[in-house]
Amino acid sequence: MAYLSGIIEEIKKTFHVEIHGNCQDRHTIDGIRFLTDTDVAISYLSPNILYLASFSKYGSQMLYGDILFIDCQEKTPVSDALSISEELDLIELYNVIEDVLLCYQQVEIHKQTLFRALHNGLGLDALLQTAYKFIQNPIVLCDSSYSVLSSYPEVSDDVNLEIRNHRLSLKSVFSENMKHNRITDHIYHSVYPFATKVDDYPYDWIFQSVRIKRAVIGYVCIRCIEREYTDADLDLIHSLTQMISIQLQKDDSYRNPQGIKYDMFLRDLFAGHFDSEEIIREQLSFLGLKPGSYYYLVICSFRNPSMKLMADHYYIQQLSLILPDSITGIFGNRFVTLVATSEMRTLIEKQESRLETFLTMNHMIAAVSYLYDTLKDSSAYFAQCNSLILKKLVTYSEHPIIYYRDHYFSQVVDALQNKELVSASIHPAIKFMQKHDKANHTEYLHTLEVFFDNNRNAQATANALFIHKSTLFYRFDKMRQLFGIHLDDKDALFSYEYSLRLLKILFHEIWQTGSPIE
Repeated sequence: MAYLSGIIEEIKKTFHVEIHGNCQDRHTIDGIRFLTDTDVAISYLSPNILYLASFSKYGSQMLYGDILFIDCQEKTPVSDALSISEELDLIELYNVIEDVLLCYQQVEIHKQTLFRALHNGLGLDALLQTAYKFIQNPIVLCDSSYSVLSSYPEVSDDVNLEIRNHRLSLKSVFSENMKHNRITDHIYHSVYPFATKVDDYPYDWIFQSVRIKRAVIGYVCIRCIEREYTDADLDLIHSLTQMISIQLQKDDSYRNPQGIKYDMFLRDLFAGHFDSEEIIREQLSFLGLKPGSYYYLVICSFRNPSMKLMADHYYIQQLSLILPDSITGIFGNRFVTLVATSEMRTLIEKQESRLETFLTMNHMIAAVSYLYDTLKDSSAYFAQCNSLILKKLVTYSEHPIIYYRDHYFSQVVDALQNKELVSASIHPAIKFMQKHDKANHTEYLHTLEVFFDNNRNAQATANALFIHKSTLFYRFDKMRQLFGIHLDDKDALFSYEYSLRLLKILFHEIWQTGSPIE
């Protein structure tokens, strides 16, 4: 068996001719014959057999099957057949096609060798090594978080790879290149291997998704640096990915020995069972996660429970690679990740991109909480994410990542009776600003309140504070540096004003003015 498209390409390359007519994608040919009078009398030719014929003898006959006419000149066969304008030696043409068929027979032999490696439990490395003997180009298997699961020969590419969380992974710049060129989308939507070009590389790259049922859990990448690929290579790669899928389902290499401890810690944390912040931080350190200056939660859930196709530890490992400095627990069919960070922000751009790809490939969605700095408050932020997940499982969301910052107001409306949850909706920059003012006797919060009281007019605000306009802008710049506020973002401005008003309602506080801000 060989693909007709592969036969056509080999004929064109060998004889330097063009072949006219239609060729169905992935149509297969099992053998070749010379067209005879007996075949013409039947009209309906044997399926999947390629018949060779001279146009002058049989071109005017209406036949049904796979036929290649030669010496057509400018004429078109009556049958829906392939044709070559030039005159070729039919025997030479036969031999070229036979070589292609023999090549594909070798592919079938290699498929059987791959199957034996799978059946004997030799693992991923053996599967890739066996495939390499035929493909003769480097093969890399990556998971959905762009980490290398296996490769042959072993890869050590400083340009595109880096060590992340003790795992060899694609650098963010290369994964972003894949997204920009829509290679990631193609991997996700295609069930067959495809060849493409990648920026700054002169050779072809071949990609194919690795799937378990409908979910994309990784992909195979072949760099054609040793020889050009053929259709036979694509056929073998397709079989390789199917066997990798089976091997991954058998593989137990994704185990998470800390899993039960993480589950227990997070359940106790969200239930408020710890007496003090110090005890929580000690427990976190004991689990191997260094406490951070700030924290946030990410809850991941399947759009449909039936879409969960791998063991829990597989998804946990992917999340740990995407979100370093984190621990993940299992809550039913959901994965709850507590992330520690030194930055006053949640997901950075490259993490967001990787998480989005992981979620899309596994038919999942994720909710991201506000940033907070007190672990004892975790239960409220856990509730933030949980409520978002529940809503989005009922109302479809095209984007897989849902940020609380985009939904806080609607959640507050739904939860006005829950003071703790309402308090957690206050923008983190406002909370941090309030703490800073009390600790350092500054007036940043008061300055922002006066700004809103004066309809966001800078000159009116400066007059109300009895300061020069340039001094006001200096304060705004300091606030941006210290708390990450954005006074040029209308949505952020609404969030700050909402938070200031909510502080007054909840706590009836009157901010005390302190010493002048330098």
